Amino acid sequence: MARQRQQRAQKPPPTKAYKTKLAPIPEPFVPAPPELEDFLATLPKKSVYITHIDRHPAYFKRNIFTVPVLLNLVIAGLLLWRAWAIIPVYWGVILSMLGNPNEYTIYVAESTKWKLVTQIAWRAASFLLDWVLVVVVAPWPYTFFYEGEETPVSWRWKVGFRDAEVYVRVSRGWGRADLLGAAKDGGSGKRGGESPFFKVRILPAIERNRVQGKTGYLLMDKDWDLEFAAMVDATKLLDLGELKEEFLEKSVFVWCGEEEGEGQWVVWNCYKLDEGSETEGRKRIVQFKDTLMALGKENLFFRWIELIQYESSQPGGFTPERQVRAAEKAKQMFEEQGVDWDEFITASGGLDNLPGMELQK
Repeated sequence: MARQRQQRAQKPPPTKAYKTKLAPIPEPFVPAPPELEDFLATLPKKSVYITHIDRHPAYFKRNIFTVPVLLNLVIAGLLLWRAWAIIPVYWGVILSMLGNPNEYTIYVAESTKWKLVTQIAWRAASFLLDWVLVVVVAPWPYTFFYEGEETPVSWRWKVGFRDAEVYVRVSRGWGRADLLGAAKDGGSGKRGGESPFFKVRILPAIERNRVQGKTGYLLMDKDWDLEFAAMVDATKLLDLGELKEEFLEKSVFVWCGEEEGEGQWVVWNCYKLDEGSETEGRKRIVQFKDTLMALGKENLFFRWIELIQYESSQPGGFTPERQVRAAEKAKQMFEEQGVDWDEFITASGGLDNLPGMELQK
C-alpha cells in the first residue's frame, strides 16, 4: 500500500485535457471523494465493490467466525487422515502397474468374474471419492487458511474482532464491464442504475434489513465475495487516522472508464437512503400513535408494536411472508377493537414507511 501511494505521488497532476476524456458518470453514481484515494488505489478496477460498517457486537462476530474455523479444521484433519491412509494404496497400485506384484495386484487369471467385478468397482469408487475430495472438498480449507494475498484467517489475525468493522464485498462472476461497460449498438446500452445488473445484483445486496440483520461475514453469496485484502488495508487506514468511517458507510464503488486507461472511481452512497427511510419511518409511527390516541385506543398501538416485534424476531427475519401475515393480523386486531381499518389508515397518512404493512399497499 505504501508503494502504491509512492507511485501515485510520482504521477503528474491531471490536466484539463485529461479530465475532458473521462467517461460520463451514470446515475446514481458521483465521483468518489479524494479522502478515499489511498483505499481505492488498492482495489482492482475490473470489479464492483460494496463497503459498509458492521456494528454487531464483537463477541457475536467471534461466535459466528468460530463455526467456519472449526468446520475447516475438521475437514482438513479428515483430508490428512485420508491421505495418510490411501497414499500407500496408490503407491502399491503404481508399483503393480510397473511390474512389481504386491498385495494390490489384481490377478485376472486366478480370479472369478464376481471377484474381478467387486475389486474393480471398489477401486473405481475409491478413485472417484478421492477425486471429489481433491477437486471439490480440499479447496475449502485451502482457500480459508492459505490461498490469496489475504484469507479469512489472516484477516482475523490482523484485524481481530471489533464492535465496528469495515467490510468490503466484491462482485463474483461479473463486474465493471457488466455494470458500466461499453454500450452496444452505438451507445444505446443501459448503464449504471438502468443496468439489469444494478437491479438484480446490487439492490438486493444493499437491502437494509439484510445488511443490518447479518454480520458481514455471512453476506457472501453467489454474486458477492469478501475482499479480505481490501478489508485489511481499510482497517489500517482507519487505525492510522488517514480515513474516517463515514466514507465507508454502505456504498457502492466502481471504476468508471477504461480499465487500463483514463477514468475515475465513482460511488453511490446508498446509506443515505436508509437514513431518510428511518427518519420517515419514525415520523409515520408517531403519526400512527397520535391517531390511535385521538380515538382513545392507545392500548391498540402497543398491541400493534408487540405484534410487529414478535413477527420480526422469528428465525429467518422479517420476511415478506411474515410482513403480509403481520399486516393481516393487525387488520383483524383493529377491527376487533371497533376501529375501521380502511378509514384509520387513510386518517393516519397511509401505509408508506409503516413497519410491517409495506406489502399491503
